[in-house]
Amino acid sequence: MKREIPHGLSVYLDLVRFGAASVVVLSHLWALAFPRHPLPWPGHAAVVIFFVLSGYVISHASRPELGLRGYLHHRTARIYPVVLGAAVLTMLLSAFGVHTMQYAGSRGSDALDVALNATFLAQTWCNVALPYDGPFWSLNYEVWYYILFGIWCYHPSRLLLLGAAVIAGPKILLLMPVWLLGVLLHRKMPVLERRTALWIFGLTAVAGLAFFWIDVGARIRDAMRGIWPDAMDLTRGSNQFVGDFLLGLVVALNFLAAGSLGMSLLVRCESAIRYLSSFTFSMYVFHMPLAVLIWNGLGVRAALPFCGLLLLGVIGMGELTERRTKWYRSLLAPLFLGTRFRFMRWYRAGCRIPTPAGPGPQPRTRRTRVRHPTSGSGAP
Repeated sequence: MKREIPHGLSVYLDLVRFGAASVVVLSHLWALAFPRHPLPWPGHAAVVIFFVLSGYVISHASRPELGLRGYLHHRTARIYPVVLGAAVLTMLLSAFGVHTMQYAGSRGSDALDVALNATFLAQTWCNVALPYDGPFWSLNYEVWYYILFGIWCYHPSRLLLLGAAVIAGPKILLLMPVWLLGVLLHRKMPVLERRTALWIFGLTAVAGLAFFWIDVGARIRDAMRGIWPDAMDLTRGSNQFVGDFLLGLVVALNFLAAGSLGMSLLVRCESAIRYLSSFTFSMYVFHMPLAVLIWNGLGVRAALPFCGLLLLGVIGMGELTERRTKWYRSLLAPLFLGTRFRFMRWYRAGCRIPTPAGPGPQPRTRRTRVRHPTSGSGAP
């Protein structure tokens, strides 16, 4: 289903995306860089915002004309350059024996842990952090949502969908309703009257802040843990799934209201917002391994130079990965859309290579004369 994103909403979503990534970075590194000025940053709530936003954007990007191969091509070109960049950083830090830190994730068995995360199996039926890059856990979740959604859109098979769901595991599936809120919003978004949209936008902003301040998700989790302690222990990173869904509803309603408001003030700053948001993925994935490298590897522990080097590192990694998505897409095109795959389509459609004829009279075929290139044609 193809529905255009309103221009103002598109700019607003980019601003929200950049803001959510910034909150995640600050939630991990603020206490490290500014220990004398503690501030609570809602890092987990920012991940919930990412899930809703991701569902909305992927639903928009999954055009029917893409087909399954086109969908896989676009998702791979977007995801894997960043994944490989994180894996390379991880292996380099491991090779030089750099000490890890809080939120960075344990080193584990290094190569095995990197392989599980690079294949997005680290959060399925286990709980394996990417060494030096703890925030990578949510990318494992998102990729499985891409896979399940892609099967549902382009290759609807109950057996295949069930198999993918079984591999993903219950922990990842618990948060999928949050991601699907974004899909539902994109496909069913109505246009609201401006006054109604203003009220919803204001109320959802206040509700989101109250949700974080009261810590509703953690309170619900603790209450459920008192009733079902064993079951809640199995959910691990998804143990706030009820609160996360409620917060996801608030976020989805906020996006709904923003889509009817036009956001004309933000449109005036569109170029700056678009540029900043083009580093969002890099900020999220690379900030922890870069922080470990700068803080523990290089020994830079003054706030100003640490933040400056971290910023340069994120920009550099973003220029090599996230901001080169179109180039990676063209690089991967032969793998996903090349002649081999066209041949497979023809074969399945019944255009098989004819087999040699058996004994007996053969049909006469027209002989054609082959013209060989001459020296004047540019041949050697």
